[in-house]
Formats: sequence, C-alpha cells, structure tokens
Amino acid sequence: MKNRNIIIILIILLVIIIIGLIAFLGICLNGKGSFMFNFGNFGRKSTDKIFEESYNIQEINNVEILSNAADIKIENGIDENIRVVVYGEDTSDVKVDFYNNKLAIDNSRHSKKWSFFSSYINEIVVYIPRNYSNEINIKNNYGNCQADDLENATINIDADCGNIELQKIKDVNVNCSFGNVSIRTVLNKIKVNSDCGNVKIEELQIKENSSIKSDYGNVKINHTNDIYIEANVDLGDVKVKNNNRSAEITLKIDADCGDVKVGE
Repeated sequence: MKNRNIIIILIILLVIIIIGLIAFLGICLNGKGSFMFNFGNFGRKSTDKIFEESYNIQEINNVEILSNAADIKIENGIDENIRVVVYGEDTSDVKVDFYNNKLAIDNSRHSKKWSFFSSYINEIVVYIPRNYSNEINIKNNYGNCQADDLENATINIDADCGNIELQKIKDVNVNCSFGNVSIRTVLNKIKVNSDCGNVKIEELQIKENSSIKSDYGNVKINHTNDIYIEANVDLGDVKVKNNNRSAEITLKIDADCGDVKVGE
C-alpha cells in the first residue's frame, strides 16, 4: 500500500510538470508555430541622478560596464566627450573609474530590490559620439541593453536576462542567456549566441565570416550583402533567399529549436 501511494504521488508530480511545460510552450508559441518572447518590463526606474560626469573621448579606448541590475543605454553624444549618467536611489550603487585609457562603470553593487509587488533597477546612460572607434564591453545580469549608431565601434555584450537592441554597429559580439536580440545593421562582423530568445536583424553588410547560434528561438534576417549562408536547424523550418555558394564571406546559422528565415 505504501509503495502504491508513492507511485500515485510520483504520477501526480509528473502530470504537473507536463502541464507546466505545455503551458510554457503555449505562451511561447503563437498560432503559426513561431516563438513569441517578451522580456521588456523589469521594474520601475528612479528619476534621481546618482552620478554624472564627462570624459575626453581622445583619452578612452575602452568603455566597460558591469552591472547586476540595470537598463543600459548607449546614446549618441552631442560633443566630443563621453558622458556617463546613472539614475538610481543609492549613490553607493555605482563606481566609475578612469585608468589606463579605460572608462570602467561598475554597477555590480546594486541588486534588484523589491518593494511589495514592484521592483526597481538602476538606469545607466552613456553618451558616446558616433565617431567612437574602440571597444564597448557590457556585462549585465538583469536588465535591457540598447545602443544607438556606432558605425566604427565594437560592442561586446554578455547578458543573463534582458533584451538587447542595437542600431548600426561595426562589430557585434553578443551572448544572451534569456532575452531577444534585435539589431538594425551590422557593417563588418557579427557573432551571436542566444540560449532562449528570438534573433532579429534588419540588415547585414558583413565583410568577415560570422556566426549566429540559437538554442531556442527564431532567427530572422531581412537583408544581407552577397554572402553564403550555411544554415543548420534541428527542429524548425529554413528559408534562405539569394544564397551565394561562391561568396567569399560565410554566415553560419545554427538553431536547435526554431525557424530560420533570411530575406524578405
């Protein structure tokens, strides 16, 4: 009798897990079988400035942003300085250092804080002129990352949970565990590793071999230059237009579970 009760409990637990998985897939899939994700709302943000300072762009060849919980925005500056503005509720959350031509913005002291049923995260805004031609390195555990046009820069982003939205960038290197990746234009090289989330790119004009890896989510690219696209999908559909097997540049796309579509 005891063993029978244990078996019944195990069966009930298994049914609950299956129902949960079905519910999750139902949320992520729309009627046409494509994946739908939304990670956009992470909590309220303070309007209080806890840090503001400007730095000479000529002295900076590396911008580094480390954060536990923040929305990070890279916006085009109006002068030849790099300006850092941080919004939050505690001045001790952020530390900014400038050394060896590196501008280091450290928000790792701040963790996501809860109040009743709401939460707040910091907001980091870095104003960078469009002619900046060096590296921007971002490590963000929780929150969205955005960047305006930086046609000469290299952006490296490592995000655990949050959407990534980039405009026109020279080189893009993204690791995203949980969130959508949206890019308007890549001018030279792209490397994307996405665990869970859609990858959408409006235009690729790459000049070096590149790659996109998606474990769970769709990959969609609207326009490309004359390149060869090597697409491999385990579970999903592949549609590639205007593929040139003789092209010198190759874009490799690997998707475990999701559709791949290149070309409108």
